[in-house]
Amino acid sequence: MTTTVSFVAHQDDDLLFMNPDILSDVQAGYDVWVVYLSAGDLPCGEGFPACGMDYADMRIRGERAAYARAARVANRWTFEALTLGGHQVATNTLDGTRVRLVFTFVHAAGGSDQTGDLARMVFDESFVAHPIDGRDPYTRASFVGMLRDLLGVAGPDYIRTLSTVGHREGDLDHVDHVSGAILAAQADLDEHGRTWIRRDEYDGYVIRQRPENWFGYWRDEKTAVWNAYKPHDPSLDVWSWNNVMGRQYRERVFEVGDPWTPPSDFTA
Repeated sequence: MTTTVSFVAHQDDDLLFMNPDILSDVQAGYDVWVVYLSAGDLPCGEGFPACGMDYADMRIRGERAAYARAARVANRWTFEALTLGGHQVATNTLDGTRVRLVFTFVHAAGGSDQTGDLARMVFDESFVAHPIDGRDPYTRASFVGMLRDLLGVAGPDYIRTLSTVGHREGDLDHVDHVSGAILAAQADLDEHGRTWIRRDEYDGYVIRQRPENWFGYWRDEKTAVWNAYKPHDPSLDVWSWNNVMGRQYRERVFEVGDPWTPPSDFTA
């Protein structure tokens, strides 16, 4: 049984930037883990249509609907709390499938906070991130340790992240995309600073500037899955992100044993 683990910053990054690859894993019957490194929340009191934990929950419901559509099964899920690296982490498994979603609820960047707690952990090893659902806090070391323990439990054949150098693209990527990818990449290093499990990096916002490279069945399936998510996210309208349904760019692959170091030019 092939197992894949995909690390993304927000509830929708997987659907927009890593599909149709994750979607094809689901339809092949693989053991599929998707890890949301932030809550995908927005600050309350700033005029957003939804905020805080309420908004995070809406987006989670959207992800559940999307993966039920991807697997072509009923939208029924089983909750399980996993203890990883000494932290209790919320997970949902889609009934009758091998699809598991993992939620950390770390505060995301957005609104008046354009840094976010993922980036703060990247920049400051002493920073303490408090998940918005009240679970135990993380430092950089404990967050990376939790992710590393997750990889040990899942035992993936390969993993996915967004780009660790997305800040260098002409259409600068979201700070959470880059910082989340950096933290996941750090969890994927052995004691010699080399890649432990093969890791594929996917481009984020910059794909809007690139030509379509997916057509036919998989483009249609990506669109159907995205349309299952959209009604649950009040920040979106009927046209939101439709222009990337035929786009997915995997730009960098780190094979087992490849060296990797965090980009020295990444700043918030």
